[in-house]
Amino acid sequence: MPRERIVAAILKTVADHGYAGFTIERALDNARISRQVFDQYFDGREQALIAAQEDFLDHLWGEVGVACGATAGGEWPLQVQAALRAVIAALVEASRLARAFGVEATAASLVAAECQFTTLDRFAKMLSGGRRLYPLAASLPAATERAVVGGVASILLDRLFAEDPGALPALEPQLVELVLLPYLGVEEARRVATA
Repeated sequence: MPRERIVAAILKTVADHGYAGFTIERALDNARISRQVFDQYFDGREQALIAAQEDFLDHLWGEVGVACGATAGGEWPLQVQAALRAVIAALVEASRLARAFGVEATAASLVAAECQFTTLDRFAKMLSGGRRLYPLAASLPAATERAVVGGVASILLDRLFAEDPGALPALEPQLVELVLLPYLGVEEARRVATA
């Protein structure tokens, strides 16, 4: 239980002060615990920040799972649309954390960048199911899913970097079309994106 409380305090501290402004002391104040308790769970600043980043990304992935599971009929294109909608909503809701972990952390820490790449790979694997369902996608290059996910992440992170998370929801139809295009073709991808 103390570890979860510490991670929650780290998340609050990062949201309030950014990645660079995070200090263990600020997190300790937010958690109302001693340094000795903190040291029982974390070896230092970077390990604590990585734990918080992983928690944030796991929460994001959980939101995607819920959205996909709630998709009527379970059709793959609608699951992709629901997943993007869930990601965008989560990024808007926690935009300061998303900016800290998606932009600031990856510039400051190789481990944080690797954590982000692992998450992008999870999203790419989710897309690879489209290859089995749509003949148009069967012969796509192996890196297609990673390129598509990386492109979407770049667009979303650009808006977070510009501190303009309110612009993210308007991007949803374009991003859905972009993601579905290699699998469904132009007309069907656009139809799903604008439905």
